[in-house]
Amino acid sequence: MKIACSSCRYIGESINLAKGSRRKEVFLWCCLLLPGLLYTLWRQSSDGRYPGCPQCESSNIRALKRREWKHFQKTGQLPE
Repeated sequence: MKIACSSCRYIGESINLAKGSRRKEVFLWCCLLLPGLLYTLWRQSSDGRYPGCPQCESSNIRALKRREWKHFQKTGQLPE
């Protein structure tokens, strides 16, 4: 999906980011096996993912319309 990030002014493709924390996931795996497994499965499911900015990993993005994307291509404002 083509996005514009309002936090860092990035314009380009979005990435899927995982909700939650890697640190919490490791802690749950070390202490308790079942909660660690459930937390990992949630983070990897579609409910535990959201589209975000690849530069600042913010979820404060907006999808660009095709017309806006073509304008950025013409003016050369897209990232390399």
